[in-house]
Amino acid sequence: MRLLKSLFGLSLILIVLSSCGGDEDKKVKEVPKKIAALPAPFKHHEKIEVGPELIFDIYTWGRGADSTSSLLVLRSDSIENDFSLASTNNINGKFKEVFNTDMDDDGNPEVLIYYTANDKFQSAKVICYEFTGKNANEIDFPNLSTKTKDQYHGKDKFYVKEGKLFREFDLFDNNDKEGKKAIDKKVIQYFIKGNRLDLNEVEQ
Repeated sequence: MRLLKSLFGLSLILIVLSSCGGDEDKKVKEVPKKIAALPAPFKHHEKIEVGPELIFDIYTWGRGADSTSSLLVLRSDSIENDFSLASTNNINGKFKEVFNTDMDDDGNPEVLIYYTANDKFQSAKVICYEFTGKNANEIDFPNLSTKTKDQYHGKDKFYVKEGKLFREFDLFDNNDKEGKKAIDKKVIQYFIKGNRLDLNEVEQ
């Protein structure tokens, strides 16, 4: 009886040890996923899915530093088997983000490319395209008011909410050249009216 108890206890220990070893084996076998680097001269790729059949691929490319790049916008319509070069452009700055909106609710998608300029505040710059079928219409992005420019120190945050583009950034006193202490925050909503981009300042 004592021998049976000993054998039973030993069996339990072996089972526990074998199960622990299995977990360790699983952990060892887990390999982190690697994101394939783009071949030169391409630097960055963003995929915008307007729908299951309509996709825009946005590439930045160019050899050298990220302080300047070229843009390549490709349009793929898988239903019509139609694949085309939608647009090209240059950016004198650093690529940040891409957004898809329909700010005028007309069914034509807008692709907005946000990058920062090569100035001391890394000021926000946005290229806006509205697509009607294959046709790309570039819409000028509105400037900030003179008063806001004087209090602007960069560090923008862009986001899309309910199909509209929003922008947030801190404001600083005109004498605070280093931007050490924010005195307020600005929130701006952008919209398309007719064939132009306009903005509203959102009440805090």
